[in-house]
Amino acid sequence: MEKGVSNDRRNRRKGKDIWLKMIRWIGIVSWTLMIPLLILIDQAQPQFETFFDRYFDIQVSPRWNYEVLRYAFYLMIVLLILSSIGLIINKKRSRRKGDYYRINLIIVFVLSILGIFYYFFKIL
Repeated sequence: MEKGVSNDRRNRRKGKDIWLKMIRWIGIVSWTLMIPLLILIDQAQPQFETFFDRYFDIQVSPRWNYEVLRYAFYLMIVLLILSSIGLIINKKRSRRKGDYYRINLIIVFVLSILGIFYYFFKIL
């Protein structure tokens, strides 16, 4: 048997490196940007007429606010780019059996894609 040759694959990582910290922060920033996105979509959607609107004869807008919706679209593009960068870093980083993909980045990526497709096919 040869000396120095070992099939023992030890984990030489000594903790979280810069890439894991970056993936974590990208996830935090992505979900932090998701809150203003949801607020923008809520502000842009058509208003529904309630009992009090009819009673006091208040006019409500039955249309989307396209200017606010455009800002939400831009924010979805930023979220798509940010989550894509995080997923690429995660892919390059996950080489071992114990490594995993961050589910929060996948969720933000899918929600951004769905929102962009919705904007293109329903709004435009």
